Amino acid sequence: MPKRKKALLFFNSKSGHSREEYHCDLFRAFFDQKQIDLDLVYVPDEFERIRTRIDTALSEDVDFLIVAGGDGTVSMVGTHLVGKNASLGIVPLGTGNLLAKALHIPQDIEQALELIVSKNPNKVCIDTFKLDERNFLLNISVGLSPKLMDSVHSHQKQRMGVFAYLIYFFQQVLGLKLHKVFIDCDQRKFSVMASEVLITNISTAGVDPLTWSENIFLDDGIMDLLIFRAANVWDTIRVARSIIFHKEKINPLIKFFKVREYCVVETQAPMTTQADGDVIGKTPFKIEVIPNSLSIIAGNNPQEN
Repeated sequence: MPKRKKALLFFNSKSGHSREEYHCDLFRAFFDQKQIDLDLVYVPDEFERIRTRIDTALSEDVDFLIVAGGDGTVSMVGTHLVGKNASLGIVPLGTGNLLAKALHIPQDIEQALELIVSKNPNKVCIDTFKLDERNFLLNISVGLSPKLMDSVHSHQKQRMGVFAYLIYFFQQVLGLKLHKVFIDCDQRKFSVMASEVLITNISTAGVDPLTWSENIFLDDGIMDLLIFRAANVWDTIRVARSIIFHKEKINPLIKFFKVREYCVVETQAPMTTQADGDVIGKTPFKIEVIPNSLSIIAGNNPQEN
């Protein structure tokens, strides 16, 4: 009798579109039907406890390592697989699911699970960036966006989805301020007045299908530094128009730089910082680019078919 395969699934029942009882039953029924032993673990949890669970799973040759949640949950689990000989499967249950969409992972839960357990799934090795003792997958910023992340609670995301962010965004725009920011990027030092400084690994501009630029890629070994100088509502509208119509190169309110090795961001007074959708502390911070460091099970790009 062949040995049954094993799956370790990290589930965030507080993610934007999670329904705890329904999804637990769905996960158990799916893996039971596939004759795969399922170990279901609830997150968030302590950093070291997640690391221990993953290290144990790798030592026991668990066949499938899966995370069910939003972008922040994927990042929370994915950091422990950076540099490891294993691929992460994603079941998108968050508000935005930006990484899953960028990797063409089905938004339907059962289709995402079928992709993960398929015989020869497509795998993409994405870049990450290191900050202190962990790696992040999507972006880090200071300015307007951390205020949004800090204002919107999990129950609001579950009830209103992406509209929760939009409501707080328009409230924050009315109080926009420019801050003096000091940048040290790949041996180049300069200062700017900015309303937002964003270092991103993903082209999606918060809401799919809007993009910051068509020249930002998850697996090119580069992070992209964007500096926004929007001082009022009209500036914000101009920035939004440039994003919608892909006019970023000619908009003086947005400056683009490439980060190949590292970037240090400092401010005159400590400012709140977010990374991968969660508030993580205050400036200053330093990130290091780690190219092609995390393998993720991805869907097939329909444009390549």
